[in-house]
This record gives sequence, structure tokens and C-alpha cells, in this order.
Amino acid sequence: MKEACNHTKIRFWGGLRTIGGTIVSIEYKESRIIFDFGLIFSPDTSMLDEKIEERSSKIVKDYLKLGLIPPIDGIYQAEDLEGLADPLPEERDARHTAVIVSHLHLDHMGGVGMLSPQIPVYFTEDSLKLYRSLEVVGEAVKGHKPSLRACTYNETFQIGEICITPIRVDHDVIGACGFHVQTPDGAVFYTGDFRLHGKNPQWMETAIEKVKDRGFDVLIMEGTTLRGIEERKQPIIADRALPTSLVKEASIAGHMMEILQETTGLGLFNIYHRNIERLKTMLEVANLAKRKLVFELETAYIAEQFLGKRNFSVYLPANTKHESIIGTLPGWKEDLMSRYETVEASVINRNPSAYLLQMSYENSLELFDLHVSQGVYLHSNGTPLGDYDPAYHHLINLLNMLGVPRFLAGTGGHAIPQHLKYVLERLNPKTLIPLHSFHPERLIPDHGRLVMPEYGLTYVLKNNELYKSNG
Repeated sequence: MKEACNHTKIRFWGGLRTIGGTIVSIEYKESRIIFDFGLIFSPDTSMLDEKIEERSSKIVKDYLKLGLIPPIDGIYQAEDLEGLADPLPEERDARHTAVIVSHLHLDHMGGVGMLSPQIPVYFTEDSLKLYRSLEVVGEAVKGHKPSLRACTYNETFQIGEICITPIRVDHDVIGACGFHVQTPDGAVFYTGDFRLHGKNPQWMETAIEKVKDRGFDVLIMEGTTLRGIEERKQPIIADRALPTSLVKEASIAGHMMEILQETTGLGLFNIYHRNIERLKTMLEVANLAKRKLVFELETAYIAEQFLGKRNFSVYLPANTKHESIIGTLPGWKEDLMSRYETVEASVINRNPSAYLLQMSYENSLELFDLHVSQGVYLHSNGTPLGDYDPAYHHLINLLNMLGVPRFLAGTGGHAIPQHLKYVLERLNPKTLIPLHSFHPERLIPDHGRLVMPEYGLTYVLKNNELYKSNG
């Protein structure tokens, strides 16, 4: 199709058969959008282990050589590409490019600091507020300070003749959305990551209706929970119901309460503080259990930004106490500690059963200063998440050494297979492209066409139909 340059071009740069790292470009004439721009977390295979020191001045070049970010023309600044023949630097590319981010998980946005600061990056307003909080507590992305702009649910904005409408979905991080993308050739809907077992399943139902009303030709859909045919031999049947075995976000508080009621010692928990719903849950659990909730400083800062000043204390670990003594305490910590009760291990040890204490993996050595006998560790989707991460086994070994039982008390952020099929059937696309999955081929539409795209190929949207370009 030699006329492809006159029509909408779609290319896939990451995430086709991985969990995360989804990067897709949609281009019309001299305008282009890219979504998302994350990094794949694979500590068991990544060459960048903890023993290799990253070179901040050459991080873009190093990540390109390691294949951690894709060689896309026109998105990296020339200074970062010195000595590389490819890709073409942003300064020499005439296209108007923007990156749009569906949500603030690192596998969807961890690479935006690699982009040229001239490339605008769009977050939803909720996501932008969360990112500003993460910057304060030291969790900004690596690389450059990205050029961030806010977009609003259901409000269309344009990059040239490409119209983008963020549509809210329910995921386990605030600000999550899918994107309806319209060009003169047709429309694409990218779901982002979503679930139906969270506290706001109505958001996905509303999203389905909004997308159907707008109309679309191609559905790009996540499939994280899909398993291979060897594991799940039965076909996937659409079913909106919530299986009794599925842990719902709304049931986590009750599950934690059951565990704490049987616990005569310290309650410990490990969460991911980008999950604002889980912060609310911990406040609820502490209140019901009549225990004093103690957040780590970083989490306390985020909790206050989103939930307002609440009834919790902040934990003072050894390193922070040392910072305070030698006068190197960051201003945000000093300010937070002036407004909340600070609690040290020695205080908790006087009556461990009176406390529900956050204990992230990074602070695990604090366990040596705490009386953890008769205590429990509630692992509620905090990192490390699973046995693919060597740190997961280190955590288990440490808890076993201390004699602290670990309980899983969380739920995932991704729709289960029958829910994926339910959403697929409701949307009923002409063309489905599943990705963000080890087994995307398991998601098969009943009526439309299934396309399994390949890297390095261009797909053309013309007259509301998707074609593989042969030119």
C-alpha cells in the first residue's frame, strides 16, 4: 500500500507478549501520539541488576542499547543519542509528537524520563496529582524531568488532526483511563489496564457505553490474566459475575480483620502506596481493629494529599532518625513530622498489639528492632509481588527467620479472563488486538477479526478498516 503515508499508521513497539511495556504509536500526516511508555520489570532476566551502577548522564543511550526502550525516531534529544546512528533525534524530526499515559504504574510510564523534554506527556488530572506527590517523596522517573500536561476524563484534546479522549476505567491506581483515538481514517480504543472486581466496576460499564456511543474500529485490549492453553484447556466464556474464589477490593478489609483478630502481637502490612483505595482500607482496618495505624513517611505524605489529614501516625526508622540528628532531613519529612505523631520501634515495643505498622520491603531491617513475636505480616500487593522477583524469596526467608507468618491480603488490578471476554463481547469490535499478556492469543472475539501484530511492521487504518502495510 504505497498510499499508506496518506492514512493513519499504527506501529507496535512493546508489550505484545509481555506484562507491561506497552508502547504503540498512531500517526496521521505530521502528527503522532504514543501510548504508553513504560519499562518491563524483569529482575530475574534484566542485565541491570543491583550490582551494576546506572550512568545517569548516559541513561538513554544505555537503555537503548540494552533494548529497555525502543529506537523510535523523533522522541529522544540529540544530546542523549551522541554516537548513535539511530534513532533520529527529536530536534531533526518535523512531526508533532505527544505521549499519552494511561496510568501511573512503572510498566506504563517508567520510561517517560527518557524522552526529550520537548515531548509533551499527558496524564489525567488524578495521575498528575499523584505524580507530583511521588516527585516529592523521591519516586520521580529516571532521566529528564518530563514535560507533563493534564488531560480530563471525557474531554477531547487534539494533537494535530488526532483527537484523544481519556475515558476512566477502574484499576488499582488512581487516575487510570483508556483512550479513544480518532483520526480522519477511523477510531481506536485502547483499554489501558482495568478490572471489574474493584470498588468502582461501574466505571468500566460506563466506559463501554461511552466508547460504543463514540464508535471505534480497532480495540487494543490488555490481557494480563490470560494463561496458556496448557494451563487452561477450557475455552474462555464471558461472565460478568464475580467468582466466590475471587478476592474483591471491597472484601480485603474483612479478610485483614479476621487475621488481626487472631493476632496477639504486632500487625505489619506491606502495600503499594500508589493504590489510594488500599490506603483507605488500612485506615478502615485500623479503626475496626482498634489499633493505631502507623504509615511510613512516604505513604503518609501521599495519604494526606489524597485523603486529607487523618488519624494515623508516622514511623521513624533508624535512617530517618539519623537524618534528623545530623541535620540532613528533607524539608517535606520535617514538615510532615511536625504535624503528625512520630513513632519509633521502642515505643511500639511497649505494646505491639496496639499497632498496625507499615513495613515495606525496603525497610525490612527495621524488623530487627521490633518485637515481632506473635505478630503477623499482611502482604497486600506491596513489592516484591511474586516469585519472579528474587527479592520475594528474600522477604519470605527473612520472615521465616524471624518467625513471622505472612498472609496474602490483597487483590489484583487486572480483569480475570471471563471478565475480559465479557468486556470484549460488550464492545464487539470489528478488529481486536490483544496485548500486555504472555498469551494474548487466548482472547478470541466471537464475531470480529483477531489481529496479532508484529514488531517492525506498520498497520494502516483506512476507511475504518485495518490493513497490514506491504510497503
